[in-house]
Amino acid sequence: MNRTPECPFCSRLVPPPRDLGFQFSDLDAGFCDCGAIYVSDVTGYNRGTAFAEALFLAAGGDWDLAWDLVPGEDYQEKILEPYDQVTHQIVPEGVLEGRKISGCLYFLKLAEDLRDLTAEKLAQVRAQRQAQSSPTRGRKIRRPEAERLVAENRREELLLLCQKQPLNLRVFQKLLYHPEPLIRFRTAHLLGELAQRLADQYPAEISDLVKRLLYASADSAASAWGALEAVGEIIARLPERFGLYVRNLQAFLKYPEFRPAALYGLWRIASRQPSLLCQERPFLLVSLLKDPSPEIKGLVLLILKALGLKELAPEIEPLARQTESFTFYDPIQDAFQSQSLGALTQSLLKEWQDGKGEVTP
Repeated sequence: MNRTPECPFCSRLVPPPRDLGFQFSDLDAGFCDCGAIYVSDVTGYNRGTAFAEALFLAAGGDWDLAWDLVPGEDYQEKILEPYDQVTHQIVPEGVLEGRKISGCLYFLKLAEDLRDLTAEKLAQVRAQRQAQSSPTRGRKIRRPEAERLVAENRREELLLLCQKQPLNLRVFQKLLYHPEPLIRFRTAHLLGELAQRLADQYPAEISDLVKRLLYASADSAASAWGALEAVGEIIARLPERFGLYVRNLQAFLKYPEFRPAALYGLWRIASRQPSLLCQERPFLLVSLLKDPSPEIKGLVLLILKALGLKELAPEIEPLARQTESFTFYDPIQDAFQSQSLGALTQSLLKEWQDGKGEVTP
């Protein structure tokens, strides 16, 4: 039965969301009397934006403060769906008057000790919580410290911090949106390593990390910087757990804006788990060799090289005469490498001709 939405935190009926006049997006929002904030995503495909909008409102429009909040401790999240904003109803059947209903109401509520949130209040609560926390539970870090640790490549310290406190994984995840490419790619690689080493201890948290990365990328209003690269790294290191997500990466190849990131993720899988990728019709990548972008063609060549598909020699041979170059992050060297398309193709053809490449069924 259709019903008027109730706040999932206090069960009060909530009024229809509206334009509050100070949002950063065009999504309508509202406030419950219990202090919860809710944002309407009429399509159900912009949940990442709805989450960011709710976080923005909770922090009073202070982005630095908003992204410093820790999920599960500083705030709780809940979603009501399917929601129809036209009639302001939850429609369990998903269809109303011949219309498909797929929207949602995204609710976010700050912890009781963070009401009237300010930077000073957050710092005070952080200090109080730290003083009361058990030494075996581990401390939570903030983004500046996470950025410093990644910049200094302190792997073991990163592992220890996440092992003691798995919520730190979410802090490191934020660095996938760092403006510096080296920080983004190094973070993607480190998240793969952390996921591999923590998967048995925190299986639910690692699974949630992968889903969040894919979810953020699929949201048309969210930036996918670093997310798909991290997914590829995690799949490559945990194929038994996440091998089925290869198809999710491949689905992003249809969109030019996501293609480089998806190909990079697939290359990481091909480098570590070639048989896994060979099960997913890798021959379809050949069509991308005609893409105008040297980066796209170069990443496809790297994938084919890792897979050893030497019967594709006639398809790649025209690239042997190209003089363009592309740049990619090499996690083994922990640096960006520049490679000529022509030189890479010639090297690959010679490798296959010498019988070093093997076709994997």
